[in-house]
Amino acid sequence: MPIETLDLDGFLKFLKQKQGDQSDRKFAQQLGVSPSYLSDVYNGRTVPGESITAALNARRDVVFHVSSPGGKKKEKS
Repeated sequence: MPIETLDLDGFLKFLKQKQGDQSDRKFAQQLGVSPSYLSDVYNGRTVPGESITAALNARRDVVFHVSSPGGKKKEKS
């Protein structure tokens, strides 16, 4: 099975797709989280944690993209 890399918005769409027609309450129970926690995830108040990612066989990696001041690459001396 190929691995797909998603940003947060993409993961939230994936989460909604997995939920399908289930109520938030039922889907939260399936994921092992509270309905209020799932609501916080959907409304951007918190990022999906280990309980949600593990239930969906997903992994969360944090990546920082940093540019130097002025957008120029810093040259080695």
